[in-house]
Amino acid sequence: MVDINPKYIDKEELEGISSDISLEEIENFDKHSLNNFVELKTIIEAKEPGSPWVIVKDNKTGEREEIFDCTSMNWTLALGFAHPDVNYAVYEQMKRLTHVRSGCLTPARAKFCNKLAELAPGKLKGGRVVINNQGGGLALESAIKLAIIAGRGADHFLTFFHGYHGTSLVTTGASQPFHAVSRFSPFGTEHFTRVPQPYCYRCLWKYKNGIYGKRDPQCNLECFDLVEKYLMGMTPKKLIGVILEPFQAAGGHIPFPPEFLKKLKDICEREKIFTIYDECQTAVWRTGKYFTLTEKYEKELGIDVSPDMMMFTKAIGGGFPLGALIVSPKIKKRYTPTEEHTTFSSTPISLTAGLASIKVIEKEKFGENCEARGKQITKRLFELQEKYEVIGDIRGPGLFIGIELVKNQKSREPYTELLEEMVLEGPKQKIFLGPSMPIFSGTGQMLMRNVIKIKPPLNITEEDADFAYEKFESVLKTSLNSIKKE
Repeated sequence: MVDINPKYIDKEELEGISSDISLEEIENFDKHSLNNFVELKTIIEAKEPGSPWVIVKDNKTGEREEIFDCTSMNWTLALGFAHPDVNYAVYEQMKRLTHVRSGCLTPARAKFCNKLAELAPGKLKGGRVVINNQGGGLALESAIKLAIIAGRGADHFLTFFHGYHGTSLVTTGASQPFHAVSRFSPFGTEHFTRVPQPYCYRCLWKYKNGIYGKRDPQCNLECFDLVEKYLMGMTPKKLIGVILEPFQAAGGHIPFPPEFLKKLKDICEREKIFTIYDECQTAVWRTGKYFTLTEKYEKELGIDVSPDMMMFTKAIGGGFPLGALIVSPKIKKRYTPTEEHTTFSSTPISLTAGLASIKVIEKEKFGENCEARGKQITKRLFELQEKYEVIGDIRGPGLFIGIELVKNQKSREPYTELLEEMVLEGPKQKIFLGPSMPIFSGTGQMLMRNVIKIKPPLNITEEDADFAYEKFESVLKTSLNSIKKE
């Protein structure tokens, strides 16, 4: 197989497409872009292959600088920017094929699906896989379709407060509503009933000692007692599925207690209701040395909370667009060609990148590194909590870290203004920090957006972890001072 060489356009011109951009081109883009939320810095290239550092260009001044990324670019780059092993695998794939139609089998498609079936936790192991090139939202829609197909006429689903599952017309209906700030109504809202999630730090039953991702020792899981009523028939139509993030990510970094998940699974199995997990953010070793959070609970706590279906995206594609759904082998129904396909759903590029990334993480034990670096950062954050009254809660595990900002630790009033200031201040101090999803009232009042996130690539070093912590404190201190001056 020969190397790739351009045929019609010279190399320099082709390289210029991605190597730089002028301020005039940025200004023209602003005129032509339908989205109005493009950030203030243009990302140019990795500082070095596989690095958590990226070189950016200021959209106003044109100056270049290096920034440490604690967002993994929406929690996607498990191995940093432009990892050489992933890029080499993609280069080899590109020499052979870049696209096939949806029904075609390629080596990458077969090998990726087989690997995911091998890695899947609990009763999903050995299951069936369907893939797409658009992410977790489409994977959820696939799960919804399969549940309805297998559900003998039922088509109603339970979802949870603060859940986030995508922005398509259907997945918007399954997610936390934004009535006052979204200018369209989701389709299919009659298929979803929403119930409170077990938010231990802000318990609806007023328990006060649910902290660090653990429930209050006095808690009797009253939150589950409420959910159980819906599982047992309080929904307006018969339930066929329950959709949840076992650790809510966008909606506030909120873990569901493992005991809650176990009770949920037991009742759903008895009532023949499908459990559908969205592990789009918590999988691919993001929470530590196990592939999914579900596997972590199984190995460390000895409980099987594995669902009937599980969705993946973010890091599953090795930095390329990919979504996947795996379902239990016990579900015998399969899709017809008309029920599940997209033009690019068998994309060999993303599947190659995803499998290469998994191989690197396994070989180099980056899941274990993720766990160690996560403990390193959270240990320092706990020390910081003693110093700053605005740090209300710190929730992990691994490099899946959320810090809940509050006006003070006693009242726990969300400190939304501080988060907004920190997200803007971070790039000034050479670090990207991630915000939680905003929660609005029906009239558009901001109720809370106060969880700031530290989720760098899994392959960061001890020095990188120290930098992340030190910059976090510096950004926090500067932001507090800025707010006081206003």
